[in-house]
Amino acid sequence: MSDQGGTGPGKAPMLTVSTQRFGEMEIPAESVVTVLGGIIGFPDLTRYVLIQRPHDVPFYWLQCLDDPTLALVLVNPVLFKADYSPSLPPGISHELGSEGGGVTLFAIVTIPQGRPQDMTANLLGPIAMNPATRKARQLVLDDRLYTHRHPIIPEKT
Repeated sequence: MSDQGGTGPGKAPMLTVSTQRFGEMEIPAESVVTVLGGIIGFPDLTRYVLIQRPHDVPFYWLQCLDDPTLALVLVNPVLFKADYSPSLPPGISHELGSEGGGVTLFAIVTIPQGRPQDMTANLLGPIAMNPATRKARQLVLDDRLYTHRHPIIPEKT
């Protein structure tokens, strides 16, 4: 990753990022998301960018800027589980700089190779993000209502 400075008036600084999935990309420096504490299994990787490709699908890529090989698929869980409303741990809103609300939850998606119809979402380990501050944290919920392998596509009966 390199800084392509563009610091003149009205010009936002851009970063050039090399990724395994998307190749080389230029992203605005202000779009970097800091995942406080990292993602489970990747505690030292904290800088990411949220990518939606194509722009009309509900899935996002959380591309790691510290490791070009790491990109996670995310989805807003309310799209397939309308009553998804876990209690957030105390202090998370303050930590993300969103005392007045503004936290968006994303679920990490697992897509079995060759079986996209069997994709699942981790509702026990959502990523809470404040889009305004670009701060996020992966939560570990202790909630028996949810599972780490919730089907996204309902089974046909």
